[in-house]
Amino acid sequence: MCFKNYLRKILCKPVSLPKPNNLESIDVSEINTIIKAAYPDVKLFLTDTDYKTTSKEELQRFLAYDITDTYPYVSQYYDCDDFSFSLMGGLSNPEWGSLSFGILWVIINNTAAHALNIFIDKDREIWMVEPQTDIISEIPSTYKPYLIMI
Repeated sequence: MCFKNYLRKILCKPVSLPKPNNLESIDVSEINTIIKAAYPDVKLFLTDTDYKTTSKEELQRFLAYDITDTYPYVSQYYDCDDFSFSLMGGLSNPEWGSLSFGILWVIINNTAAHALNIFIDKDREIWMVEPQTDIISEIPSTYKPYLIMI
């Protein structure tokens, strides 16, 4: 991230979000097929019939402007689910709102629950986004998704 965007995050000044580039259509049945093929037992809520998708790099460009990762973690008050809702809320605007992006709840190592975000890119690959750090990565095998809302 460039120093200018870092200062924007720290100072929390309103920033004009970049417009997404290279959006492609993806319909709800294709999203359902992709997710259910990877996670057949997950509860899946798809709220629209048509979505858009883009590259992982384009989402990273958005994350450079988003300030969700700068908020302090406060157990039980502003924790993982709040971070994931905040990031999804940041994308819920007229230009980015149709993105195939949502909230993902997982069980880690069969013990702890965690909330983060999920994204399907233009190559139809599934990515998790950790809203506390802005890291985009594959969903580890130790994470068992049990609820997804897009």
